[in-house]
Amino acid sequence: MKPLVFVAFLVLAAVAEEKTQNSFNLDVGEIDLGHHTDIKKTVTFYKGIPEPYPVEKHIGFPVLKHVPIPVEVKVPHPYPVEKEVLVPVKKFVKVGYAVPKPYPVEKKVKIPVKVYVDKPYPIKVYVDKPYAVEKPVHVPYKVFVPHPYPVLKKIPVAVKVPVHVHKPYPVYKNVPVPVKVYVYKYVPKYVEKPYPVNVEKKIPVPVEKYVPYPVKVPVERLVPYKIEKPFPVPVKEFVKVPYPVYKEVKVPVEKLVGYPVKIEVENPVPIEINKPVPYIVEKVVPYYKSAKW
Repeated sequence: MKPLVFVAFLVLAAVAEEKTQNSFNLDVGEIDLGHHTDIKKTVTFYKGIPEPYPVEKHIGFPVLKHVPIPVEVKVPHPYPVEKEVLVPVKKFVKVGYAVPKPYPVEKKVKIPVKVYVDKPYPIKVYVDKPYAVEKPVHVPYKVFVPHPYPVLKKIPVAVKVPVHVHKPYPVYKNVPVPVKVYVYKYVPKYVEKPYPVNVEKKIPVPVEKYVPYPVKVPVERLVPYKIEKPFPVPVKEFVKVPYPVYKEVKVPVEKLVGYPVKIEVENPVPIEINKPVPYIVEKVVPYYKSAKW
């Protein structure tokens, strides 16, 4: 109990100190009213006790954000491995020797010489072929001009109609007349024919040359690769099952109406149609007889 009492006294003392600190006295002094007075007044001001209120403080904290960064991953690639192989190479060493007297050195220099060889080549000789020459020969002939004549149409009426009879008319026939056509005759001409000529052809022959340095010979290296083999895969087969199909069929239904309804009926109307009647028309065509050569 003793510690509790001691704590209570401490609390009361602290409250009393706060009141004395938050309040102060103001001595107004004497007030001049025009005559002597002994009135004194004091004004006591009490400060307001601050109440606690929530204070929001912005505390920044780190936020982890994922930023993708490209990372290069080194992939081992095949590379050629070069191995030094020692090859024996012959080196020529110059050895001096005494030359007693100078002598002329003759060197063969090959000069290309053009040799003209007669080569046969084809020559096209155009030979004229005979062709037909048509010469127009003006022969007078008469052109038949048909004259208009009446066309009789049958009418199913008991009426006497005079029958028209065609009168005979002269017919002119074209008689072909032989015409002489002059044709040029060609004289045969001798033309030289090509003859075979022997031509020497050079055949390339491979010649091996020795080189005084190592030569790399490419060798094909077999690289293993995978071959995909087919394997069976189970496949589900869908079996078709029959199912009913309902189709809507429209049926006309007659409804009773309490008023008369007009029904349109097509009344056929007679129309006169003029049908053309075929008739024979004789047409005269000029006739020529072709001459044979």
